[in-house]
Amino acid sequence: MGLFDKSQKKTQENNGSSAEPTTFDLKVSNVEACKIDYTKSVEELTAFFDEQSKKIEQGDREYLNGEFMQLGYALDFIGFVQQVFRVTLDFEEGVVPAFESVLGAVSQGFQQKKLGQEILNDVAKKATGFFSVVIWKNIGGGFISSNIGNGVNIKGTNAFLYNRIGRRLQGDTASDMVSLYEALKKL
Repeated sequence: MGLFDKSQKKTQENNGSSAEPTTFDLKVSNVEACKIDYTKSVEELTAFFDEQSKKIEQGDREYLNGEFMQLGYALDFIGFVQQVFRVTLDFEEGVVPAFESVLGAVSQGFQQKKLGQEILNDVAKKATGFFSVVIWKNIGGGFISSNIGNGVNIKGTNAFLYNRIGRRLQGDTASDMVSLYEALKKL
């Protein structure tokens, strides 16, 4: 799939040039266990997020981490989808086909030049947070960060969702979320 990483080094060919292949060092953090209780409803998680945000502003750093940031993006994505598409999302497994449909609609807007790259990047960031929470709630796993972005870790396999979602938003229908979710469930 091009999304999973079990190794730490990647080799990249130089587009047919005679130069030696370059080596890219992928630097991935240790897996951070999820600290947030994803058995809660969207409303409860929203209240939790708001409460913790106030505590962070007051100097409490307990939830000042990447996982908390992904939850914020996820909640923003839910609001965006409700406002633009009038579709209510939650974090249950059954939402994955609707999530794919939303990404398809955004992709179509981008391809028809109705949406610019900046909007597409913003949607990709928020959609990544959303899909991360769906995965943590229903499959499990932990949070990882790397020099290519954040991701989820499931049973030792790293999945960098932003890249996959970005490809989907740019029109790559083979980068769909339903097949990815099903593959992640099998890990």
